[in-house]
Amino acid sequence: MRTILTFSGLDPSGGAGLHADIKTAKAIGLYPASIVTSLTVQNTCEVKTAVPVDTEIIRKQIEAIVDDVKIDCVKTGLISSAEVAKVVAEKIAKLDAPKVLDPVIFAGAGGKIGSVEGYRMLLKFVDVVTPNLTEARSLASAEEVKNTFEEAKDIALEINEKYGCNVVITGGELGGRDVVCENGSIYTVTAEFSPVNIHGTGCVYSTALACYLGLGNSLENAVRRARIFVLESVKKALRPGRCFPVVNP
Repeated sequence: MRTILTFSGLDPSGGAGLHADIKTAKAIGLYPASIVTSLTVQNTCEVKTAVPVDTEIIRKQIEAIVDDVKIDCVKTGLISSAEVAKVVAEKIAKLDAPKVLDPVIFAGAGGKIGSVEGYRMLLKFVDVVTPNLTEARSLASAEEVKNTFEEAKDIALEINEKYGCNVVITGGELGGRDVVCENGSIYTVTAEFSPVNIHGTGCVYSTALACYLGLGNSLENAVRRARIFVLESVKKALRPGRCFPVVNP
């Protein structure tokens, strides 16, 4: 069995972060090794805060895992400080496995919880980054808001050129149309789209993408399979609390 190493926050409501990563990996058939980067205070209604885990603990956890387990792919999610990003970057740079970065800058339930500085630091150490359009603007320091394909294409090309990683701007703000920049070339992946804000979709998408890359898929095939996986998980969404429904991989 292949193994995915995930870095993510702990969502006490179980809809996103660590829980979503583990459920997704298991559904696809990978074994999840998981490192918690942040402890969050949130539920299905709102995100109140995110507290970074001590960097030395994170460092020692990574060293313990990679010394023992063969890692086939890596997914990095919530990074709430530049100090945590530095430790993660230093360690994943040594891993010979596809690496996906999901820049969780703004929580779906509301609130800014991720470190833009930290994510920019990590961009040079990953193969693919999967921001939504709002997060992509933050990474690229873009100020004009158009919510158009042309805007997404320009930002994806800018991130790819500056940091060297491939870019998938997920299509929640583009009517379900993902914009992919692979080695400087642009193409799109379109799937059925739900306008309802469902908690955890970004986590599930990026973890699924990492899993499919770890199984040997090309980026284009992995993007298409990850989009289908998220769609099916959205169709099975649950409402455990009073507010937003949560994705159900």
